[in-house]
Amino acid sequence: MNRYGVNKVMYDVYRDNDNATAFTSDPSAYLAPYDLTDEESKALTNRDVRRLVEGGAHPFLVFNFALCLAGGFSIEFCLEYVNNLRGLDVGDITT
Repeated sequence: MNRYGVNKVMYDVYRDNDNATAFTSDPSAYLAPYDLTDEESKALTNRDVRRLVEGGAHPFLVFNFALCLAGGFSIEFCLEYVNNLRGLDVGDITT
């Protein structure tokens, strides 16, 4: 996985409402300028947090990306997020 590219997309989306809107409206068009594989684009478009973390994306960015696209914090969001990552070994995420 192109960690930099995937992490950059997630950072750009969660840090800027216009980017989040553009991503939500047309993910393919939004992702076009980034140097991503089809698999990476699919994981981002599908908001596949498990695949993103498995591929080496930074867990903190994945969480904020998912939280932003979910419209903010809710118990339901947290339960779904944790369920999607259940049993996944993320290894050392020291920054």
